[in-house]
Amino acid sequence: MDASYAAVQAGVCAPNDKTMYSVKTIIKNAMKYKILLPLLVSGLFLYACSKDDTDTTNKPGETILETYYPGSSMEIKELSIRTSEGTITDPAFIQDFINRNVSAEVKDKFIVGASSVPVNGSNQILYFLENSRVNVGGVNMQITGYGDSTMTVTEYTSTPFPSINTYCDSLLSSVPDQNPLLACPAGGCTSYRKSYTLITSGPNYYAPLLTYAVVTKNCVRTASGTPVISVISRDLNSLLTFGDSVLVQYAKLPLVKESK
Repeated sequence: MDASYAAVQAGVCAPNDKTMYSVKTIIKNAMKYKILLPLLVSGLFLYACSKDDTDTTNKPGETILETYYPGSSMEIKELSIRTSEGTITDPAFIQDFINRNVSAEVKDKFIVGASSVPVNGSNQILYFLENSRVNVGGVNMQITGYGDSTMTVTEYTSTPFPSINTYCDSLLSSVPDQNPLLACPAGGCTSYRKSYTLITSGPNYYAPLLTYAVVTKNCVRTASGTPVISVISRDLNSLLTFGDSVLVQYAKLPLVKESK
């Protein structure tokens, strides 16, 4: 058995007080996707509504420089289990891991056996404003940085700092590249400004959607409010110890510039 598979087996612990329900390994039809997509986008900070409505409502009350609408499908870039020994991508192994460790209400957020998912009846709109700002979901945000093919946007208002008291809490918080621990490296914060990552590729933009769960020798935890707008932290693998398993699904939703 490969070392990374052995590490997962060592760390798996299913909750004792919950009944796990099986799901199909491969999603076979478009109707399934139509049910699934609202789940995928429900946790996003980007506003969901029809394009006709957004042409006349929910726009910022100021000058809009550019408007971006979502494409017709999003690409599943990665579905894997990260361990200290390596990365597992075998669909059957991942499905079994999901069945044993992910609660029934969250299972359908993980899409096994598909490389892309059609986006039906949902528009996530991104407005670029003056003075290095964007508007998403009716909320103005500040563009706070650019990286290698990424752009970071940050809320102006502060959010209470979450409780991070255990190793499991810390590991779960460290999966996205933008997280509370990054916003408060010295510790002791009572609040922080949430940041989100957008992907840039030339003139194009993408919303990275991250759904994830953590399994250690002592806990099983699925992140709430997923998917989040974020890429996977580059430091994630280096944080893992033997017995840790992090289930990650990383998707890209294209944002297409409105033609004038």
